[in-house]
Amino acid sequence: MDIRRVTIFAFILLIVLFLGSKYAFGDFNEKPVTIHSPQREITKELTAPNKTVFYQTQVDHVAVTNQTHSLEEIKANYQTKFEELQSKTNSQIDTLVEKALHDFKAYINKEYSDDSLKTLYQSYAAQGQKIEQQTEIDFQTLYQELKLELAQNGYPEDEAVEFKQIYEQQKEERKSEILKQALSLVRE
Repeated sequence: MDIRRVTIFAFILLIVLFLGSKYAFGDFNEKPVTIHSPQREITKELTAPNKTVFYQTQVDHVAVTNQTHSLEEIKANYQTKFEELQSKTNSQIDTLVEKALHDFKAYINKEYSDDSLKTLYQSYAAQGQKIEQQTEIDFQTLYQELKLELAQNGYPEDEAVEFKQIYEQQKEERKSEILKQALSLVRE
């Protein structure tokens, strides 16, 4: 083979490779071909308004404050919320105990039939469990909010454990107190 044929063949091969790579890999300066209808390009110069957009007096009063709260502030806030929950629950329980006491005294005075004692017990036990379940839900909601707020302010979630311990202790004390009241009524 002579050198002229090899040069022509090499030149044609380079052209084919160049054109093939252009179609295979695309030219980065060209817009890609899509099957969508062509979009029109909207160009518009935006001008700044010639009058004030915001009232300057309102903007001057904006201040950036640090939103983190101290550990004591967070605990005090939730202490109040837990005490409100305790007060609400105690009020509901006291009302239920008063009704149960009234109905039990009516049973003793023979205003109810003999089989109604079991019905009374089941009724008030169910109502008591309902109050306990709702209180548990409310406590868990507050407890999770407390843990979240502690974490958001950079404090360990373990700081909330004392509230759970107090809640569990007070719940058991209240149950024990109610049981003692019930037993004292039965013994009379």
